[in-house]
Amino acid sequence: MKKTIAILGLVTLMAGGLFAVTTQNVNMTVNLSAWYDLSVGTSALTFTDFQPAISATPATHAIAANEGAVAVRAFAVTNTGNTLKLNVVANADLTAGSNTIGIGAITWTASGAGYAGGTMAKTSVEAGSWTGSVLHWHEGTFTYSFLRNYATQAPGAYNATATYTLSSI
Repeated sequence: MKKTIAILGLVTLMAGGLFAVTTQNVNMTVNLSAWYDLSVGTSALTFTDFQPAISATPATHAIAANEGAVAVRAFAVTNTGNTLKLNVVANADLTAGSNTIGIGAITWTASGAGYAGGTMAKTSVEAGSWTGSVLHWHEGTFTYSFLRNYATQAPGAYNATATYTLSSI
């Protein structure tokens, strides 16, 4: 009887070693970033002046940008519930040498859901706003205009820069 017990004990020990189980956890981290892409179809706007009609009263005329409607696209991946904003700010008034024209002489109309028309300013102006989803893809156009005042604006090649910023809040 002792032999049988010894043999069974040996078999039990061997079986326990063959079917042993061990576990190990692996922690996984996925880092997802917010993404933004803004495309404005031109990096320069030009407005070509023309001779006013002598009978024009008052002596102002809206001059459309030579580029016509400018394509604009805002793309972003943000957190659900965040508001995606497109803002524009001019760096200064229009200047030509010592002559200055207020940047507010340039305005734009907008097409496309969420895009907004406005007037250029040296403070931030909202040009678009969207809410509600993680993925944003918004296409539209801006059509720019310059208000020429023949009574107060001296001839010259006037320049200014405007910066568009796409952000999520």
